[in-house]
Amino acid sequence: MRECGMRKSITKLFLAALSLLCISGCAGRDVREPEQEIIIGVVTKSRNSEYWMSVNAGMEKAAKERNVKTVILSPDTETDKKIQKKMIQDLLKMQVDALAVSPIDSYDNQDYYAQALEMGIPVYAYDTPIADVEVPYIGIDNETVGYELARVLADKMEHKGNIAIIAGSRQQTSHEKRIAGFEKYMEQEPDIHIEVEKSGYSNLRVSEQEMEEIQANYPNLDGIMTTSAVTALGLAEATRGSGIAIATLDDQEDAIRAVEEGRITVLGAQSGYEIGYETVKYIVNDKKGIKQDREKILDTQILTRENVEDYQNLKK
Repeated sequence: MRECGMRKSITKLFLAALSLLCISGCAGRDVREPEQEIIIGVVTKSRNSEYWMSVNAGMEKAAKERNVKTVILSPDTETDKKIQKKMIQDLLKMQVDALAVSPIDSYDNQDYYAQALEMGIPVYAYDTPIADVEVPYIGIDNETVGYELARVLADKMEHKGNIAIIAGSRQQTSHEKRIAGFEKYMEQEPDIHIEVEKSGYSNLRVSEQEMEEIQANYPNLDGIMTTSAVTALGLAEATRGSGIAIATLDDQEDAIRAVEEGRITVLGAQSGYEIGYETVKYIVNDKKGIKQDREKILDTQILTRENVEDYQNLKK
């Protein structure tokens, strides 16, 4: 009987030890095998502007909050199309978990899009839509903002006068849609005439010499619409004291100051920080299987000298 009792005790001890071993082993696996980190590959259009630096800051903030990693590559300027495409290829070779692109050329996408699709890497467009393919887009409604800029500019011009459009590359659908919205509104203004349209000025300051040539050829300009703040700031400097009203986009501090000082008449406050933040947030939600709309359209305030102080106070 004593021997039988001892056997039972040994059996119980063995089972208890086995149970503890299992628990310990399971706990160990939880520690040693965390969820795999999501790596988001990002390509911007440029490294040399306040707007794109704010996009990067928004992305990094969202990535830190959500415990994901971003690999952000940026060409020097918005004209470096070949370099941007090479950067996209570099990210695909890294086998990132997601690819976010703000294309320098919205229409030249078939090669990298097909490759990403084959590799099972989802592609997302932010700031600027990618044309002719079905990918999510995170950014503003560019056509609506262009329309609203035209409406306010027309009011400031008392619904008469001559306008020049100095636009970014029309190969970027963001610039193309801003112009389309602007021109759509101006169809309602019989006494406002679009005298000249120039494109290809994506985030490049228009030189004083170029502006002098425009004014020499079109001496009766009353307003200018440009599709990026950096270009507008160059125009504001070149036309200082002329009374020409300027409409543009981008929420950056130097552009905000120009509105406060009256050098820029109306500004669509597209927040680069918010676009960057919401892009990472959207991608992480998508990877988690959270259902979302195909487009994440962000609000854009239309700023003039009358309301810019209120806007600044809300941001504090």
